[in-house]
Amino acid sequence: MTTTTESETRSPSLRGATGRKALPPLLAWPALIWISVSVIVPVVFVVTVGFWRLDGFELVQDWDPATYSLMLTDSTFWGIVWWTVRTWLTVLTLILGIGVPAAYFIARHVRSLSMQTAILMLTVLPFWVSYVIRIITWIPMFGNKGVLNGALVKTGIIDSPSSAFLYNSVAMTIALVSMYIVFIVGPVYFGLSRIDADTLAASRMSGASPWTTFWKVEIPLAKPGIVAGSFFATVFLLGDFATEQIVGGATNPMLAGLSLRYAETLQWPMAAAVSAALLVIALVLIWLLSRVHDLRKEV
Repeated sequence: MTTTTESETRSPSLRGATGRKALPPLLAWPALIWISVSVIVPVVFVVTVGFWRLDGFELVQDWDPATYSLMLTDSTFWGIVWWTVRTWLTVLTLILGIGVPAAYFIARHVRSLSMQTAILMLTVLPFWVSYVIRIITWIPMFGNKGVLNGALVKTGIIDSPSSAFLYNSVAMTIALVSMYIVFIVGPVYFGLSRIDADTLAASRMSGASPWTTFWKVEIPLAKPGIVAGSFFATVFLLGDFATEQIVGGATNPMLAGLSLRYAETLQWPMAAAVSAALLVIALVLIWLLSRVHDLRKEV
């Protein structure tokens, strides 16, 4: 007669529990491998190239910090850093100032769900077209012989075509706002639409004005969408170089444009050093945004 011990009886369940504990790490490995190959390895390589030096047009793989030292002691570099951060702050302020009210209007004043969807689709629709094509269309629209100048001249508002709409920092800022405002409208609308109607009713019943309800109740509850949208806008904005060249006229380069210029002249160590500096600045700005709201609490 065969007897079964308690440990033998429990062993299948123990093996099942052990298997379930081992499963999450195994599921994480594909993501870790992908992140390592597509993010960590390229970043390490870029930072490393910044320590190499040029011998004519040939890269010499020496460990030389001269490129980073030259970059960090260059006043022009720090001027471009300040211009990049100032442009980021200006554009982010504008897209928040325009995008949040727009999202609020869609969520609270457009009653039809189908109409809300249609309006949101119109904000996303430009992203179905290539980014470069969208930027290039600014030339026939706002150039000296563009549609806007032609209309203003024909109506007598101006006597001759104006160059104020293209090839300057103001035009570049307007183009950046138009490009990245969608990252605010969508997430903020989604955050506002999730707010329970009873919460808003309770605020009104307590005597709060619509403005107080908006500022004290709705904005805090929509903060995850605001921060998430700001994350996306920051990443894309700091990496943008086409808008600065095509719309801004390449007169006020940001760090991404500066790195491109060094790469175009085959100054690879300096291009890599500027790219590494841009990465550090992006991480700092993302960290500052994360201090406003921790998105991990939403998971």
